[in-house]
Amino acid sequence: MLEVKGLSFGKILKGISFKAEAGQVIGVLGKNGAGKSTLLKCLGGFYSYEGEVKLFGRELSSIPLRERVKLVNYLPQSFNPTFDYKVKEFLYLSTGVEVDDATLSKFGVLKLKERKLSLLSGGERVKVLLSRLELISPSVYLLDEPSAYLDPCVISLLTSYIRELSEKKKIVFIVSHDVDFVFKVSNLFLGIKEGELLFFEKRKGAKEKLEELFECQLENKEVVDEEKTNSFKPNCPNR
Repeated sequence: MLEVKGLSFGKILKGISFKAEAGQVIGVLGKNGAGKSTLLKCLGGFYSYEGEVKLFGRELSSIPLRERVKLVNYLPQSFNPTFDYKVKEFLYLSTGVEVDDATLSKFGVLKLKERKLSLLSGGERVKVLLSRLELISPSVYLLDEPSAYLDPCVISLLTSYIRELSEKKKIVFIVSHDVDFVFKVSNLFLGIKEGELLFFEKRKGAKEKLEELFECQLENKEVVDEEKTNSFKPNCPNR
């Protein structure tokens, strides 16, 4: 279990509190600048926050970095590597795990393993980072705009993967401006407004507060029904 109490960071986050259980996929929603990505970075231990973040009863900030990255790990919104490694080199050096072809095939990066990171598209980099998370297999996944840059086939793969993580009892946080995508893959929803927690709700309660969250009238209030979330399965070529 991940328990957050009174989490604050500068003037951006103000007293955020909630509990996340194993198997929950939590969509983090809010306007630009609300503090969504900052929340993920606090949960990942990148920022020195005020308040408490406890994972399995242990304060996150007290867990040594080498151990913490195996418990909580992060898929960034953008990725600009310092060194121009080949894909396979990067995955090994950033995880310490031998890179197997099965993992690379799962995310469609097997054919990219000898390519330099600088030569990859934005979508290809996302797939490499998903492969990295799969190799680490943390307890908590922090996904910041994971559907950005991805084509429909890969979004379908990502949706299935998030469901697989939930079945494996992982805790997954997803920040995305694509509200439809968030509602497709999540079973809980956390709304941040001006740095404060507006709601931590299941689907129905979150839907009712979307217009208050975004401070506008939404043209389409009918987000995807939970039972239809896996209906789009494009016929993608083998990767």
